[in-house]
Amino acid sequence: MSGDAEPYIENGSTLVALNMIKSIPGVTINWDNTSKMVTVDNNETKSTLVAGKKEAMVGGTKVTLSTSSVMKNGRVMVPLRFIANASGSQVYWNAPDRTVYVVKPTEDILKEIQSSDISVVRHSAYSLPRIVKFNVLSGEEGDSMAYIRYFPKKQSSEFFEQHMDIVNYYRIIDTHVELLWSARLNLQQEAKNASLPFLNNKIIEQSGKMPMIPKVFIYYNYSVPGGTTFGTIDKTGKKTLLGEATEDQAKQMFFSIPEEEQL
Repeated sequence: MSGDAEPYIENGSTLVALNMIKSIPGVTINWDNTSKMVTVDNNETKSTLVAGKKEAMVGGTKVTLSTSSVMKNGRVMVPLRFIANASGSQVYWNAPDRTVYVVKPTEDILKEIQSSDISVVRHSAYSLPRIVKFNVLSGEEGDSMAYIRYFPKKQSSEFFEQHMDIVNYYRIIDTHVELLWSARLNLQQEAKNASLPFLNNKIIEQSGKMPMIPKVFIYYNYSVPGGTTFGTIDKTGKKTLLGEATEDQAKQMFFSIPEEEQL
């Protein structure tokens, strides 16, 4: 999200413009200019904060902030932790990139993640807010719109996404998705990766912890233009193209593959 005031760090706390909270699902705010009080409504759970004070009320509980809120250039700047508590979000700090993540999924996504249809669950898993806690590898220059997404057979809680020479591994943790591993591939050099059989190129650089998932994988290969193809990759790395998605399937991003049930 972007705001009309730059975040800054003071006494070890990150302060952000309070109005940025409006971008978080299920949250509304109200400002009383007379009392200098802001009220945050998170799905009918209310929190209040007076500009310049170090105390706040979060859902009826008095909390002490790490630093006082301040008025700066006409904007109320508050500790990021207050944003998290008042909005029911989770906050994470990526020190290498100096990036703060505030994550909160929508109610619709949380409902979809409980579906009995694996294609719906995969879509919701892919749509969950993501965080990164280490430096992400940058890939080759280019404007390729080709992406390949891999899921272990009959699973949705973890997945891989490849764009050109970079492949990233994500896993659902709590109510967000976290990037746990990133690798650069040499697309000109083939190599077997027993722990990740779908990868058939040599890994030349990596960040994070490499997972070990020696299973059958389902893949969705998206290309614009070019359409969407899908198939399977067995434990030896053998790739089987099952077909090309229909227009309706391509719009869904992830769709049921009957052959997956037979693997």
